[in-house]
Amino acid sequence: MSAALIIMTMLAGGGPLNDIVYTCEGTVPLLAQFQDSAVQLIIGKRTMVLPQARSGSGARFSDGKVLFWIKGQEAVFDSGDGVARSCRVTDPLSGRG
Repeated sequence: MSAALIIMTMLAGGGPLNDIVYTCEGTVPLLAQFQDSAVQLIIGKRTMVLPQARSGSGARFSDGKVLFWIKGQEAVFDSGDGVARSCRVTDPLSGRG
């Protein structure tokens, strides 16, 4: 299944409960698929798995370069370029964050 189809399915309200779509500044929608101690991120055609990392608050995932840090309905995503992008959970009913 393509990343675009997965995202469209999630925006339509389908998919497992551990899959969440985020809208982030300057990127296409980001699909986060939560696993036991990791998160798989799908952004366009790019897929990456980040292990859970230490966090003072929220849930933080990082491979030492890429960072995805969640706190409530908001997250921070750094694709490894040093730019922290603000993200919000996308409302599957309206298609907006």
